[in-house]
Amino acid sequence: MHTTIAVPASPATPTASDLLIFECPLNERARTWLRLEELFSATRTFAARRDALDHRHALLGLFQIVDTAGRSDLKTDLLQELDRQRTLWGNQLDNPDIAREALTEFLSDMDAVIQDLHGQIGKIGQHLRESEWLQSVRQRAASPGGACEFELPMLHSWLQRDEVERRSELKIWLEPIAPLEEAIVLVLRLLRESSQASAEIALHGNYQRALTGARSPLLARIEINPGHAVVPEVSANKYTVNIRFLEHSGNFHAAGRATVTARSIPFGLALCSL
Repeated sequence: MHTTIAVPASPATPTASDLLIFECPLNERARTWLRLEELFSATRTFAARRDALDHRHALLGLFQIVDTAGRSDLKTDLLQELDRQRTLWGNQLDNPDIAREALTEFLSDMDAVIQDLHGQIGKIGQHLRESEWLQSVRQRAASPGGACEFELPMLHSWLQRDEVERRSELKIWLEPIAPLEEAIVLVLRLLRESSQASAEIALHGNYQRALTGARSPLLARIEINPGHAVVPEVSANKYTVNIRFLEHSGNFHAAGRATVTARSIPFGLALCSL
């Protein structure tokens, strides 16, 4: 959820859509979810295009999704969290301040996602493991330059096929893992919408907030005016969240490390939990 943050007159105040948003996972669960979201988005983007090079990237993206989702408890963890959220939101049906029709539709969508994920049989990406040539591509592509034409002539041959055929096969390979994608999208939507950004200031580039409440945040969303030319570095434990804003010399080709800015930086902060 984007919130416009008040900042000094210089640099000029951007609109909410102009703000730079940094999402910093605060535990391994959120880190895995964000990685999978990024991989699904990039893979589907490449798969929808026509060029053979894009389809090569889509195929390699599929393998990265399977590798990232290989944690044995990922599916169980997602189902437990979605079931818990389904109960929490279902309890709001009798709340007079809630739009009942919209909530009912949302719960129906959530039920469909949970049912689809429950229906996903076996290990995630098992259908890719069952293809000898896909496994060969996957294994060789793990090495730098391993997917070259001379290393994988079968891949080279596939890339010469008609682009409609390639897109059709990519769709077939993506379909079995679509329930995982739907679950990731939903749980991240719930996470992002769990908190609104508040206006904060990092004095001399440093900010600290004590954590209160029963549930620790999973994600820090930080909104910054791009004119400040800083990036956040976030660390957290069960007691506090610490943010440092780093700046570079301005020349990204120059040697030297980014350092904590001496300026005070206004920013928006949302600590999101489920």
